[in-house]
Amino acid sequence: MTARPLTTSAARMLNHVEFVYAPGDRPLVRQLFEALGFRVLDPQTDPTPEALGPAAGPYLIVFLDPDNEDLIDNVAYASEVGEAQWRFESAIRDQMAADATLAEHHAAFKATYAKQPQAMTHVGVGYPSADEVKSAMKQLTSNPKLAERLELSDVFMPGDPGSVDDRVVQAFVYTDLISVGLLCGGQQIELQVRLDGV
Repeated sequence: MTARPLTTSAARMLNHVEFVYAPGDRPLVRQLFEALGFRVLDPQTDPTPEALGPAAGPYLIVFLDPDNEDLIDNVAYASEVGEAQWRFESAIRDQMAADATLAEHHAAFKATYAKQPQAMTHVGVGYPSADEVKSAMKQLTSNPKLAERLELSDVFMPGDPGSVDDRVVQAFVYTDLISVGLLCGGQQIELQVRLDGV
């Protein structure tokens, strides 16, 4: 058993993030996570460790650190959206298709992710270097089928236009492939490098 690096009773850490994806998108979601530099385990197709257990079948298990074997901490999970959410989202999409004003509001909301990426809801992932962030951004665009489902920001280096903090390198990926909420709202992922020596 791997002990969590929590040294006091008040210590906290991010355990995991749970994403959903639309029916049929599982292979592309795997490609997204792998392009970001993560290791993905699919219990439906890959050899799996005995410790995984039978409950893991529906999920893609995403190891943010590719060398990590911990199935509990510092991981993300992704599974097909549930029926109730899919019915709800389908109704929203139908309404957006029928209501030009609602469609306009949705487009304006989505555009804000590109205009103000640091200010919008997102999941942040730490990377060890700016080179790794740049490599991930390049990988994301090298797959045409994947690239058409993504919107990528610039890589914001300290002092560059758009940079908001000299202590970090940042890049942002917006997609409708996965979400921790509604898929029709999309998901933004920040790729960040800390430069403040911590």
